[in-house]
Amino acid sequence: MRDLLASLLEWYLGALDQGGYLLVAALMAMESSIIPLPSEFVIPPAAYVAHTNGKMSLAGIVIAGTIGSWVGAALMYWASRLLGRPLLMRYGRYVLITPRRSSRRRRGLPTTARWASSSRVCCR
Repeated sequence: MRDLLASLLEWYLGALDQGGYLLVAALMAMESSIIPLPSEFVIPPAAYVAHTNGKMSLAGIVIAGTIGSWVGAALMYWASRLLGRPLLMRYGRYVLITPRRSSRRRRGLPTTARWASSSRVCCR
C-alpha cells in the first residue's frame, strides 16, 4: 500500500511539474464546478513542486488557482442559468419537484432576492 501511494504521489507531482500553471488552473476550475476535487489536493502539492524545482512561483500558483476557480464558477453559473430551469422542469419529477411546486417557489422569491442570489454566485 505504501508503494502504491508513493508511486501515485510521484506521478502526481511529476504531472504538476509538467503541466505547470495551466494544470493548476484546470484542476481549480474542476474544483469550482460539479467535480468534487478539493483545492487542498491542488495548491499544496503545486507549492511543494514550486519550492523544490523552482519552475513555478508561489505567486503564479495563486494567480493560476484564482483564475481557474473563477472560470469554473462562471461556467457553472452560466450552465445553471441557461439549462437549470429546463432540466428541472423535464427531470424534476424524479426528485419530487413538480412544475407547480417550482413555480410556486419562484413567485415567492422577491426580485431583489433573485438579484442578490445571482450576484453572490457570480462574485464567488
